Amino acid sequence: MLLLLGYLTTPTSSTGVSLSEFWAWVRYLAAVTGDDDLRLTRSFADLDAHQKTILSDDFGMGVPMLWLNERLAFDRICDGRYFMQRFAADVGATARRTAKRGPNKTPDFVGRDAAGVWHVVECKGTQSGPDYSENQLGDPWPFATGGVAQKRSIVFPRAYTGQRLVCGLSIGVQEGKFASRLTVVDPEPEDPFEVRSDQMFAADDAVTRAVVSKVLRLSGFEISAEATAAPLGRFPYSVRSKSRRFDEARQAGVDDRDQRARDELGATVRGRDATAFEGRFRGRERLFDLPRPILIHGEPVTRAIIRQGVDQDVLLQLRERPTIDEPLAESGADWTQSLGQTVVKGDERSSSMTIGGLYRSELILD
Repeated sequence: MLLLLGYLTTPTSSTGVSLSEFWAWVRYLAAVTGDDDLRLTRSFADLDAHQKTILSDDFGMGVPMLWLNERLAFDRICDGRYFMQRFAADVGATARRTAKRGPNKTPDFVGRDAAGVWHVVECKGTQSGPDYSENQLGDPWPFATGGVAQKRSIVFPRAYTGQRLVCGLSIGVQEGKFASRLTVVDPEPEDPFEVRSDQMFAADDAVTRAVVSKVLRLSGFEISAEATAAPLGRFPYSVRSKSRRFDEARQAGVDDRDQRARDELGATVRGRDATAFEGRFRGRERLFDLPRPILIHGEPVTRAIIRQGVDQDVLLQLRERPTIDEPLAESGADWTQSLGQTVVKGDERSSSMTIGGLYRSELILD
């Protein structure tokens, strides 16, 4: 769950530093008790309200998406907001207003499974008990509220439509009255943003760019991630300008970033900051000393090792052309075939996450 959470909370397109790139979520290693069911330790349950909200939001994404991934076999997972922005740019439409909160908020995630079927997911998490979790899920009548309202904004053509789900996680506390409970509901959408059959190329392009950008960023290739996520400018929704002067300035920025991405990928392929997984993946490895030991069956764990990497053949191909401004399916980029099902595995002291042959990450407790 922590590996998947690190991936989900890494922004697809951004500037500056994202804490998830440096695995701040490792702090949650000490948050879970040794009980058979999922419960928080008393020290984490007693955090101030703001930090409790962050933990609840994070677990409220990580647990449902891990559970759904095992059942729906995602091969693409994309932030709903990025999907809407990039999709609109590809089809030449004006993006519907996408708020970060409230009824106009886009769903948390859009996912495509291995069969090419699309799923829309909204996630909620709370430590305030199952009744509060039910309120978070919302009510479709008489006016849609909560998660019901927030996940209604994207509908795919009938032949491509899978599940449209709202998930609520009520997180139990050590020695608390309630155990953790995951609730999944499937209300009917209202007033949706509809994707037409002739626009599915743009949907595929958006979700593929999202996945590749995230794994590049997690593996240390920030500039290349930006070039993938926003090929026509600074933002996912950037498009060519009708003004010659403005478009020349836009293109100059794209060209400059493209060269910096080539330099970034070239340095890594030559071996700088390179970590190999099974001789195939290049990225980075970090070791974290935990502020205090955690116990697994009475044995102490004092540090966590994180490895994340992208297939080196993909990196070589990306170096030849980091910026692809046409739909990826029309570009002839062979590396898109390396994407595949997201698989998360774990045991008591290690876990791994792979996305087809594109990406591999590992979390090892030592």
